[in-house]
Amino acid sequence: MKAQQHGLALAEVLIAMGLSLLVALATASLLHASNGDFLHNGANTRIDDNGRFALAIIGQSLRQAGYRGEPGAAAAAAPPLPLAIEGRDAASVAANAEGLGSALPAVNGSDALAIRYAPAAIAGAEAGGAMLNCAGFPADAGEWAWSIFYIARASDGVAELRCKYKGESDWGSDAVVRGVDAFHVLYGIDTDSPRDNIANRYMTASGIEALDAMLPASERMMRPHWRRITSVRVALLLHGERGSRGGARLSSYELLPGADPDARIDEASLPAPMQHRARRLFTATVALRNP
Repeated sequence: MKAQQHGLALAEVLIAMGLSLLVALATASLLHASNGDFLHNGANTRIDDNGRFALAIIGQSLRQAGYRGEPGAAAAAAPPLPLAIEGRDAASVAANAEGLGSALPAVNGSDALAIRYAPAAIAGAEAGGAMLNCAGFPADAGEWAWSIFYIARASDGVAELRCKYKGESDWGSDAVVRGVDAFHVLYGIDTDSPRDNIANRYMTASGIEALDAMLPASERMMRPHWRRITSVRVALLLHGERGSRGGARLSSYELLPGADPDARIDEASLPAPMQHRARRLFTATVALRNP
């Protein structure tokens, strides 16, 4: 009788332990899922903030392209004036070179975008007034200032959107946002004659250069097709931290669908640590003041 009671008690203990283990496993599973959702939501929030900030900085700089303030010897210089907008496909930029300088290997085929403007003096304000370059610094009135956007890797290997500008004594380059997979640009060109300042087609920088290359040498030097750019379309692909997206499925992203087949990122082609991350595409089209 005692042996039977002892056996029943042992069975009850084993059942209780099994139920406790099941509850613990269920709790751990819920905690793991909750932690994954927390990482995913946090990563997407940071991506959203960074993407909006990057588009705001690029958009502000583009809206200044081609502005010529007075007075200033540079702003009033005789033609040909500096290009208001210029770009390169699949190229990075040397931080200490003059302007775009020599093309460097691109990060994931990303483009480079250069913007120029000459701010006016404003009474009672610092030189350059409220017109700032992409790093937030004013330029001297009448000086042709630069804002150059490109992708480069930081010292830890993370790709970032960078802003290059001309300082008082030398060139500088600062990070705008980190975690950028790719940056691509299309240029809206007004092909009408006379011009109506409305883009008839969007082309890559290489396409614009090809149009200029077909002109006679006397016209080619002026690079006239770059002077017909009336809008710019930019696309940025940003990623989150490692582990910010679960699952085994790999994705592909077209940054400029149908317009630039090279503006594409396949996760399968990325290093393993860069796969399975939260990603989001940001695009914007900005009208220019390109005289």
